[in-house]
Amino acid sequence: MRQRSNRRAAFQGRPFSLRGAIPFLLLIFSAFSPALCAQEYAFINDSDLVLNRQRLLQQQAPEPTLAAWQALHRAADKALKQPLLSVTDKGMTPPSGSKHDYLSLSAYWWPDGNKPDGLPWVRRDGHVNPASKNEQSDGVRLATFTASVQTLTLAWYFSGDRRYADKAIALIRHWFINPATRMNPNLEYAQGVPGIADGRHTGVLDGRYFATRIVDSLIMLRQAPGWQEKDEQQIQRWMKDYLQWLLTSREGRGEAAAKNNHGSWYSAQVAGIAWYVQRPDVIRQMFKQAQRRMAGQLTADGRQPLELARTRSFHYSWFNLQALTALATVVGKNGSGDLWRYRTPQGSGLLTALDFMAPWSDGAKHWPYPSLDHIGVRLIPQLVQADNQLQSQRYRQQIERADWALPAAGAARGATLDALRASWLLAVPAYSR
Repeated sequence: MRQRSNRRAAFQGRPFSLRGAIPFLLLIFSAFSPALCAQEYAFINDSDLVLNRQRLLQQQAPEPTLAAWQALHRAADKALKQPLLSVTDKGMTPPSGSKHDYLSLSAYWWPDGNKPDGLPWVRRDGHVNPASKNEQSDGVRLATFTASVQTLTLAWYFSGDRRYADKAIALIRHWFINPATRMNPNLEYAQGVPGIADGRHTGVLDGRYFATRIVDSLIMLRQAPGWQEKDEQQIQRWMKDYLQWLLTSREGRGEAAAKNNHGSWYSAQVAGIAWYVQRPDVIRQMFKQAQRRMAGQLTADGRQPLELARTRSFHYSWFNLQALTALATVVGKNGSGDLWRYRTPQGSGLLTALDFMAPWSDGAKHWPYPSLDHIGVRLIPQLVQADNQLQSQRYRQQIERADWALPAAGAARGATLDALRASWLLAVPAYSR
């Protein structure tokens, strides 16, 4: 890493000033109702954001916070130049006949080489079929769209530069609102498998980003000068319709019954959307649902057998905990209960599972289970969140020792940047306050 002085000099060259922060001092003049403007974020902590913004303004930010900000700003500048995205851009047409319906292909399924037409496709767990990651379907497009909205919104929050908010709002209107390009609020054709199904309940997982990336961005953008009351009304309607689909559709009910990480992400996604449309009753349902499911997910020592059985055992063990910590955060804010300290009948719980995984947040340590990959730093945001929620320093050692050196390229680079942002820009580790 470069020295702190160099990083600060680079930060000083960015369009970040007290004048740019003035909009945040004028929130009381917002056009929206006090109830809407005052809504707390679902997954991130407002006081942590305020502290990090203050530290950046005063040039007193810790090295990882400054590095996370600079990476975010570069990504936001890039996103400014990208086109608006819509489900109507895909090459394939869903069985419904409408490109307004989201469509994706399951990543781990491949044409059967023993069949002339390759049908039905066969599963190769952990091995991604490039056909599921191109412009013909919507999977990559949805991930790119939600990441861009979150990045641009955060860049506006930390810099006060309206260009970022305006672009985020334009992306949102194009995806959710404009009649010619809007997505229908369902995932009926998500993670389809040629020769088997046009869509499957596992595809509900694709929508997790609507909760984890979009919900807090929408709440933040209520403060932006370009956000209009009609935008809020139409997004509220879309989210309410989508929540109803999640709760009542065949696909939604199927995912709710999933025993592994898919079930955890269903609960987290539904809780996040419910937070946005102010349905505390639904969040309570997701809390109880997760409690019942965790009894079958965790052993007494915190292992996750359903995830350890996968070819990417570390990834999916972390992935399930990512969902559970996100859910625990929303549940706690909603006042529905304490998922952090909940114990299963076997005496296990979320903290037990985090304790089990924590040593392998160090990517240099050998993960003792078969796995195609092991990106240990991915676990750091969950350890930070746990310490912050519990007001402890339980995982301080792992957090302090995290290696934020960026790999040259590939999935590990993106995962490291995401973890750095979540740990040091969207949060303030308890020991560094």
